[in-house]
Amino acid sequence: MTITIKEVRAWLDAEEPDYAAAANALGDAAQPVLLQLIQGGDPALASKATYLASLLPGQAGALQALKAAHATGAPLLKVAAASALRNLQADAAGEMFDVLHADADAGVRKVALRSAVGLSAPRVQQRLRQLAQDDPAPFVRALAAQVADKQ
Repeated sequence: MTITIKEVRAWLDAEEPDYAAAANALGDAAQPVLLQLIQGGDPALASKATYLASLLPGQAGALQALKAAHATGAPLLKVAAASALRNLQADAAGEMFDVLHADADAGVRKVALRSAVGLSAPRVQQRLRQLAQDDPAPFVRALAAQVADKQ
């Protein structure tokens, strides 16, 4: 089944989209359209598309969407990718956390850490310990230590 931009926008144009219902209605067939919206130049719509992509069952597509959002370099999209990290399954979350923990923006790292609570993948645990010791921002080091203690 092919999903159109019009169908996806009908879900995302709401001020507060029902992401769970949208993910259920659209399914993985929406991934190419979401990727197109993420790369389309409208940051508000792209951030909503990023979050929706993270809720779709196909984790490879979700991971690709979050990486694409981060790769835009737009602060809003990098934060959206960091926030959506919590919706990924362990392997995909670990791979995305590898990208996010090294972001130059301390705010992105902070959101990624908050999203990492409960992620038990060994690679996430290793990165948490690394951030707790080495991050240049004291508040990120403190938060990383707190998150690591909760795991």
